[in-house]
Amino acid sequence: MSILVPAEQLDAAYRERAHLVAHLARAYEAHWAIDEAEPEWPVICIHTPAGQLCWHVNRADMGLFPPGLEERPSDWDGHTTEEKYARLAQLGA
Repeated sequence: MSILVPAEQLDAAYRERAHLVAHLARAYEAHWAIDEAEPEWPVICIHTPAGQLCWHVNRADMGLFPPGLEERPSDWDGHTTEEKYARLAQLGA
């Protein structure tokens, strides 16, 4: 069974997540890159002691991120979503 979520709710959820990713981008070395497959959704790359963490964010939410956050070519290390969240959990351990 598929559940359709209204666009406004989905946008609000992505913006809420973007606030948290922006916080991480202030706490650790970070940059952003363009994903050629999804140019309207830049990738925020955060480099932490536990490893790299990357999220796509809506271009409309880029104003949440630190001023001067540098654009660089993607250096995604190939981590999966599961690996990303395991790395994030290691930061809190």
